[in-house]
Amino acid sequence: LAQGSANGAEWRTTPLWGLRLKRNFLHDGRAKTIEEAIKLHGGQAEQAAKDYFKLSEAEKKSLQAFFASL
Repeated sequence: LAQGSANGAEWRTTPLWGLRLKRNFLHDGRAKTIEEAIKLHGGQAEQAAKDYFKLSEAEKKSLQAFFASL
């Protein structure tokens, strides 16, 4: 699907506003948790996903608390 300046091979990541209200994640809703959505990311987000899983449990909890505030 082409959207704006993104061609059919690219997806535009939606803003994280309202993230705490969502129950399904990713463009197709297949991820049931934020952590699962991070794990399923590839392409340009692949390194960010790898970096997330290198965080300590305390760091992950902090980031998850931030997501829950959005």
